[in-house]
Formats: sequence, structure tokens, C-alpha cells
Amino acid sequence: MIKSRVFVVPTILLWLATVAGSVLSVMSVLKICTDACSETVKYTIFGMDFGWFGIAFFSAVAVALGLRKRYIRADSILSLLVISAAGAELRFVWLQKYDMGQWCPVCLWIAAAIYTAAVVVLYEKQKQLKSSGGGMRKYLKNTALLAVAFVIGLSCAIVGVRKEVEAAGLDPYLGKTDSATVVYFVSDWFCPGCRKIEPDIEKMYPEIAKTAKIGFVDYPIHAETSNFTPYNLQFLVYEKDKYIQLRAALNKLSMKTKSPTNEEVQAAIAPYGVKLRQLNFMDVVSGMKLNESIYRGFGVRATPSVVVTNTKTKKTRVLVGDNQINRRAVKDAIAEVGRQ
Repeated sequence: MIKSRVFVVPTILLWLATVAGSVLSVMSVLKICTDACSETVKYTIFGMDFGWFGIAFFSAVAVALGLRKRYIRADSILSLLVISAAGAELRFVWLQKYDMGQWCPVCLWIAAAIYTAAVVVLYEKQKQLKSSGGGMRKYLKNTALLAVAFVIGLSCAIVGVRKEVEAAGLDPYLGKTDSATVVYFVSDWFCPGCRKIEPDIEKMYPEIAKTAKIGFVDYPIHAETSNFTPYNLQFLVYEKDKYIQLRAALNKLSMKTKSPTNEEVQAAIAPYGVKLRQLNFMDVVSGMKLNESIYRGFGVRATPSVVVTNTKTKKTRVLVGDNQINRRAVKDAIAEVGRQ
């Protein structure tokens, strides 16, 4: 066993960063965060939830940190883990700024913990090289190794981070899907106000679909709404052209039962020449998590709500209640968020 040269104060800082990162990762898993954080629910890294990935990463860092006084190889592994994570965080911060359009406080604090650890690691490496009398060749070798670790971390984040719906191969959006304007109709299948405005949505949909990307989001104010969400998702994915008619059929069925069977749903949609094509369990889970990230991310607290947002201007307008939601109000909101 070889004892590496470890400095007391930097070690304390590394432990603080590791503990902070672990706690923040647990908060991410438990969704103990502000509404802005829920936008990150849309993303996974190599198919894994960001929170669980963080827990695994900081656990590995803690093990390396605990063993580095006894094994010099553990010290090297620690350095590579931290520097590669710094590279990955560069991509994560970029996503928040340019893709999500909002900052996740928990994610930023995790980034701060990792970059603090990275600075400490670089400081330690410099001290170790000086104390060991390493020449320029050794200095360049270590610098190159850390640079490669940084690039590998960044590359893994670029390749591995994907939106959940993309990873699942789902496309639950309708309308002009390449539009910067996105309109989310957020509703609950058993909400009286939601049922009241359904005819208005049917009427305004064709016009809005010509200029905006449209999402229909289930917000389970009533728990029974979750019984209808799998069917709603499969219609959004597989039956885009007939979705509005199928939605109306599903709405009528919700007035008869709170727990529809496949047979009942099939009977309701049969007049439209459609057969059920069920999504697999993981696709349904991904769709539900996407719904949650939308209504939490935009601070929706009641149904019916319409969220109108623009990915270029970063402007958002939320209409709440059947008294606010109508064709003119939605059209005005689309024009408002589109102005530079």
C-alpha cells in the first residue's frame, strides 16, 4: 500500500463538496425543489434519472476519497472522476441556459459542488508535482490526462443526455411541431371546468395547430384521471390525425366510468375506425413524467389551464379557468409570447 500526499484543508473541502452533492442528488430524486427544477425531469443520462445518477456518482467519489490515503490509485481515480464530472457539468449548464430556458437551483448547486471539487483537485495536483520535484514532462503528462478526462466527461454528457420522450421514442405533440410557440392544454378528466371548455378546444384546435406546437397534458387533480392517461397518451402518439375525435370519445367515457377497461375504450373509439395500440409500461411512465414536468415546471396549480410559451423569446403566458380560456385569449397569448 502506498500512501499519497493528501492535504488536510483540501480534503475537508472535497468531503464537503461530496456530501453536498449527495444531499442535493437525493433532493432531486425526491423532487424537494422549486418548480423550476421539474424541467430537468424531462431529461435522462444514459436512460437514468439525473438524481439517481448523481447519487451513484457521489457515492463513487466518496469511496475514492475514503481510500486515497491508503492507495495512490484511488487518488488518481478521484481526480479523474471529478474532472470528468466538471466536463459533463459544462453540458448540463448549457442545457439549462439554452434548451430549458430556466435555471434549476438544485442543479446549479450540484455544479457548484463539482467545480469546487475540481478546483481543489487541480490545486492538490499542482502541490503534489511541486513537492515531488516532477519536471515539465510529468507536468504535461498529468495536464494531458486531466484534459482527456474533461473531454470524455463532456462527450458522455453530449451523447448520453436525452429528453425522456426522445429516449422512449415517444412523440406526444400535435400541430406544427417545429414551431417555437408551444401551447399546452392542461386538464383533468373529471374536472367540471375542463369538461365545459372541451367543445371550445375542439373548435380552436384546427386554427392553433397551423401555427403552434400543441400538447395535451393530464394533470391528475382527481386520482382517477391516471386511469385515462395511458389511453390519452397512446392516442397522442399513434392517432394524431384523429386525436380530437378520440379525445371527445374518451371524455364521454369518463362521464360513465372512473376505471375504463380496454373493452370499454375500444367500444368508444370503434366508430372512428381505430383499434387500441397500447404503449408499454415504461412509455406510459415517461409520458406521465413529461406531463408532470410541464405542469410543475410552469407552476400550474389548477385545471383547466392553458400554457402558451415560446422557446425563442422565453416568454410564457398562463390562462387559468374556463372564464379565461377561449379562442381569442389563446390567440392573443400566442401573439404576446412571440414578440421580441
